[in-house]
Amino acid sequence: MIKIKVYKEKQFLIFDFEDGKKIKYDFKTKEAIGIKNNTVKNLKNQLRGYTLETIYECCEDKNYGRFLKFIKKEEIYEICNIGSILERVPKYSRYEQIFSSGIKNVSSMFSHTINDIPKGLIKLMSTKEILLNDDILKFYNTNPNAFQTAYNLHYLGLTDMDIYYILSYSRNFGDWETLDTQSYFNRLIEEYKYTAKSLLLYLDELKTLEAIEDVRFLIREIYDYARMMGQMSDKFDKYPRHFLTTHKIACRNYNRFKKEFDEKLFENRINKDFEFRYKNYLFIYPKSIQDIKDESVQQNNCISSYIDKVIEGNCHILFLRLSDSPDKSLVTMEVQNNKIVVALGKFNYKISENERQAVEAWNKKFNNREKINYVA
Repeated sequence: MIKIKVYKEKQFLIFDFEDGKKIKYDFKTKEAIGIKNNTVKNLKNQLRGYTLETIYECCEDKNYGRFLKFIKKEEIYEICNIGSILERVPKYSRYEQIFSSGIKNVSSMFSHTINDIPKGLIKLMSTKEILLNDDILKFYNTNPNAFQTAYNLHYLGLTDMDIYYILSYSRNFGDWETLDTQSYFNRLIEEYKYTAKSLLLYLDELKTLEAIEDVRFLIREIYDYARMMGQMSDKFDKYPRHFLTTHKIACRNYNRFKKEFDEKLFENRINKDFEFRYKNYLFIYPKSIQDIKDESVQQNNCISSYIDKVIEGNCHILFLRLSDSPDKSLVTMEVQNNKIVVALGKFNYKISENERQAVEAWNKKFNNREKINYVA
């Protein structure tokens, strides 16, 4: 089969055959000029043997080839004749401008013109297989840096389709909120002070290490986690290592949090006599219920479930902190009968040797030398 080149020249689309013959389509008159330089009824006979796919591929301007393919896809009725596609070019002129910019994929529902699309988005979409739609444009205009970051990071598990779902998916999910995934992403940044780069890499880590394939589910769960933790305390860990486990703990703590506690009863239980200094460690009694909630959030443990026990007089809660950073959680402890019976670090991990010595010093001071439970 003789090779052809397809290109635009003024108001004509030229089909240039390798043997020197040419066919033209005049967009102004909508007439086809055949090989013999005469007007013909259609191009199908003139291009017999050449499929539409071949013609798309032979376009010197690949963007124009994509545009012609777009027209065929968008037409309701099946089109097999290149002439019929060319007749419809004026109908899709707005999309021709978009494709000519280098953008590869455009939704037929896209309601804007090329003048509405920022240059930065055009440049990015000319290198990525991203479907341009109203949601994508809206997100880019809201947070262009986050959008650029999303498509320029190196990921282990996330795909371009995952990123597309995160930034543009507009279905509603969830019984307690009706937000799309793009809104979840934006609100995590705007309301809970996540950063786009860290959040995207965290999503990638969770998909890779915790085998969570559905990023739409994942971004909703992270938002749910931030919503619950943010109501309890603004000191929560935004990127916990074991997210699914941490999220379960957060749900339990949040349900506990919603219960109204009597602050006065708690204040009556505070025992400042238990506060103690050992070397560079401080033993601190929480001043309020909120302090215990903050500790639970920072340590990712279930200590907030002990609030009732403290109020009812069944135990005390103490915090072990470094003296030079007394506001930073280190070890959470439960005291019963003047003895520390549980001492746990973040995520309920074992405490260090130095921390163990401090706990033993506290027990010695209060005349309790019995074995302590250092593990969960």
